[in-house]
Amino acid sequence: MLHFYDAQIRKFMTQFIRVLSNFSIELGKGKDGQVQLRQVPVTYGDMTRQVANIIRNNSENALQAAPKIAAYITALEYDRDRMQNPYHIEKQHLKERNYNEATGQYEDKLGAGYTIEKVMPSPFRLNVNADIYTTNTDMKLQILEQILYLFNPDFEIQKSDNYIDWTSLSYIELKNISYSSRSIPIGADTEIDVSSISFSMPIWLSPPVKVSKLGIIQKIIMSVYDDDGGIAEGLIDGKLISKSYITPNNYTLLYTGNQLRLLGSSGINVSSGGDGFYSGANAASNLDPFDTFGPPLNWNILLNQYGKITNGLSQIKLEQDNGYELVGTVSVNPLDESILLYTLDIDTLAAFKNTEFVTDRRPSNTRGTVDKIINPLTFNPGTAPIDGTRYIIINDMGDSANTVDWPWGILQGRGASTNDIIEYNSATGKWTVVWDASDPDSTEMRLTNSNTGIQYKWTGSTWVKSLEGVYIAGKWTLVL
Repeated sequence: MLHFYDAQIRKFMTQFIRVLSNFSIELGKGKDGQVQLRQVPVTYGDMTRQVANIIRNNSENALQAAPKIAAYITALEYDRDRMQNPYHIEKQHLKERNYNEATGQYEDKLGAGYTIEKVMPSPFRLNVNADIYTTNTDMKLQILEQILYLFNPDFEIQKSDNYIDWTSLSYIELKNISYSSRSIPIGADTEIDVSSISFSMPIWLSPPVKVSKLGIIQKIIMSVYDDDGGIAEGLIDGKLISKSYITPNNYTLLYTGNQLRLLGSSGINVSSGGDGFYSGANAASNLDPFDTFGPPLNWNILLNQYGKITNGLSQIKLEQDNGYELVGTVSVNPLDESILLYTLDIDTLAAFKNTEFVTDRRPSNTRGTVDKIINPLTFNPGTAPIDGTRYIIINDMGDSANTVDWPWGILQGRGASTNDIIEYNSATGKWTVVWDASDPDSTEMRLTNSNTGIQYKWTGSTWVKSLEGVYIAGKWTLVL
């Protein structure tokens, strides 16, 4: 059994002693004519014969110090009248404010979320006494008058300021007063008079609470049964008939360089059993993700719903077309809330271990860069393009007779086909096909779209993203 001690009774007793603290008595006027006050100290413990003998220095000739107040517990009883359902469990869902470890300050953003499960506490009645030690009647009356008027008939206390502590509030109830410990006749050893006041406090003793950090459902897979109704064959041994991926708010993720941007919903109808992601195109006529999805969103739109990023520990997983996942840690970008800094774990690139990597952990480009991926039937390159401007085109343009396609002018040599790369030559004033998709060489084709930072590779029939690019809903996972 695990040891548990939260000093709950001690905390209530501490509050009781604080109530009795900071009282004082008048000792008369000093030389300056001002009234002199002496604070009455409060200690815990009843006066046993052994303690009294120690205080008197083991001598009958030593006088005890007065005034003083001694507080102590006389009884602790189970309060059956306040008993409630002992099996009741209350759940609370809480979110804390984000704490900036660098500045040591709480920010106006949401931090981590938690679920608190509290078990019904046990009710008890705590009976305590306060013994007032005085040397004369006036001293006693000064102390009693300051204490007794507070209890009419009780005094409310609070043992903690914890928001979720449902047992923090209680009250001290005045029960009885024993005015004096002296009796007639008065002996010679009764120079100290003791007045006892009895109090009672209804308290609760709580077991430990269960604290769970809030998580989110990352992915839901439906239709897990095959044609024969068997879950083992359909889910474990074979392929599912269909898949349905659900991502919070259906957000899309754009991965470029060491940055992750949050984009809007793709709106793409993922076919049953399909790969569920693509190279940034919402339609064949549009391959620019910012045109497709709009500008990047503030990451707090998502994080405020689910929790807090822990820099260097929180992860994002990116699923590839072969089912393999790239895993990396994320950190908050203090300069731009639309960007998370992404550090890819090099060990997760095992599926691409035969590819040569450059320093930024991307496969190296074999064809440099292109300025953009465009539809030549709708895109206007301008009257004076920069020399060396290169585009990937997603529609045919021109023909073998060099028909003029406005506003492109005459293509040098021949027309261009879908997926070709064209380049502008300022010396001739013409566009040239510098890479023919219908007749590629044997070199693995990789290049980067400098407009978006997305790296693409040629599959033999189409351009798809390399490791970076757009990951639609269901193809990326956030692990806080």
